[in-house]
Amino acid sequence: MNRLIKYISTIFVLTCAFVNSAQAQDSHFSQFYANPLYMSPSLAGSTNGGRLIANYRNQWPGIQNAFKTYSISFDNFFSSLNSGLGFMLYQDKAGSAGLTTTHLAFQYSYNLVINDQWQIIPGLQFAYGDKTIDFSKLRFGDEIAGLGGSESWSRLNNEKANYIDFAASAFLYSAKSWFGITVDHLSQPNYSFLNEEMRMPLKTVLFGGVNIWNERRRLKGHARSFSLSYRLQHQAQNIQTDLGVYWFNDPIEIGVWYRGLPFLTSSDNSGINQDAIVTLLSYKYGPLRFGYSYDISISQLGWTSQGAHELSVIFEFNQKMSLRLNGKRPALPCSETANPLSSTSRSKYKGKRRRVF
Repeated sequence: MNRLIKYISTIFVLTCAFVNSAQAQDSHFSQFYANPLYMSPSLAGSTNGGRLIANYRNQWPGIQNAFKTYSISFDNFFSSLNSGLGFMLYQDKAGSAGLTTTHLAFQYSYNLVINDQWQIIPGLQFAYGDKTIDFSKLRFGDEIAGLGGSESWSRLNNEKANYIDFAASAFLYSAKSWFGITVDHLSQPNYSFLNEEMRMPLKTVLFGGVNIWNERRRLKGHARSFSLSYRLQHQAQNIQTDLGVYWFNDPIEIGVWYRGLPFLTSSDNSGINQDAIVTLLSYKYGPLRFGYSYDISISQLGWTSQGAHELSVIFEFNQKMSLRLNGKRPALPCSETANPLSSTSRSKYKGKRRRVF
């Protein structure tokens, strides 16, 4: 059994490292509003001050050496420049050969007022990344079968691939609803370990939502709220949708959403394109917010994979309360996962800046 598990892990590594570039996929976070800089550079500086976020995801713990992803980000809003700056570092590890992807990004966003109802925030991202793998731990099919040396080794070129990448985004919202788009891997960098070219495919992310109902305490932000949100991702031949609801009753938030496209077959024609039901529980304590989510797998992997665990911690500091009052930076009416405080939504936008998340 242990030999079988190691063999499956090896297949995961080879799939990630050596398949055609059209099959390459980025890391995934279920709590997408708890990792806003990973979703869109437009969300850098989207509070009234500084914010520090840490995320951890353990995907498919039932499969040895599957996927573990770590992320840390920092962003700050500069009112004098009407701009936000952000930094993000994430690392993803997969397989027994330690296929590791490291990504360091710098982000900039700028706040633009369209009218009293709508505002838009364009954003840019510059990133440096690398992929590494330990060749000494790789085992190819002919070696496992006991056929001696493998000709596959002749294709290996190096154990590390470096690249420069770019992303662009836009974020549009009113006091009721919000819409965003991100286009990543604009440079389509080469990330191959082989003596050939492999280009990272473009990734497009559409996200948004609507505030269905909320009840506020005077000058104290949300008391209760209920919102609907979605995220649609497209990369190469793969399409994924997250659709769900969030219910917040200070200081607790509960969320549940579905990931998949039940009306389409998967990219490999293996069946209905569906992945998981995700459940979320978070707790807000002052400037801190702790979140835990679990992916209940409904794909063909079933319970064998044991789903996915995800943790998030958000810490806000140096927040300028004056920007929240009187509608100067009205909050985006989204999940409390990323919007723990809000101003009065009925007031007109009396200033040029406002809180988004």
